[in-house]
Order: sequence, then C-alpha cells, then structure tokens
Amino acid sequence: MDTIIQPVTTRAKRGPYRQHSDEFKRAAVARTQVDGASVSLVARELKINANQLFSWRKRFGDEALSGSTAPSQLMAVTVLNPPLAPAPAASVPSGVIVLSMGQAQLRLEGLVDVAKLTLLLARLLP
Repeated sequence: MDTIIQPVTTRAKRGPYRQHSDEFKRAAVARTQVDGASVSLVARELKINANQLFSWRKRFGDEALSGSTAPSQLMAVTVLNPPLAPAPAASVPSGVIVLSMGQAQLRLEGLVDVAKLTLLLARLLP
C-alpha cells in the first residue's frame, strides 16, 4: 500500500473588515470628482480597493457634487427656441467613378445601380 505524504497547509485568516464612516466615504468620493483626478490613484492613496471607491461614487456621487446630503430634486425646464431640424441630404450622392482600360474610359456620376455595375465590370474585366 502506497502512502502519499503532503504537508498540511492552512490559509491565513483574513483580518477584520474595515468599517469606514460615511464622512470618509463622501470625502473620498469628492476627491475623485476633481478635474484630472484618477479613481485608482485616490484609492491607492487611501489604501482601499478601487472597486469599493466606484461603488461609493454610485452611492454618494450626487451628494459630493452638490455638497449637501439632501435628495436630488427635479427642476422644470422650458425650451424657448427649439433647435432646427437638420437639412435633408441631397437625394443623389455626389461622387464620380472613373474606370480606364487602355483607350476606353467609363465615367459614372451620381446614383449607380450596384447590380448593373457588377455585371458591367464582370464583362469588362478578365
């Protein structure tokens, strides 16, 4: 009978979860909302995971921008001068295809039927 001897290894226990106050979370989120700030760099400086900081941004993001803890409210908006509709595109696309073979030249302008062009090129090109 064979005996396989393997060392017994146990995982080191994980430390306790860190509990951060809401003020700390809001301050961290505010640091990420400054122009040019990097969430990963801020997280590294605070010794927290960047994913955790992103979840705090979802939770506290609006509050950090407004500087208050009051819930957001909707405002009525009236559009005085609605934007004009874009001008319709020309019905015939502008463009030219020129095919030269020896002394013969084929010039196509405007809207071209793809099926007819395919048939023509199949007959002209060997």
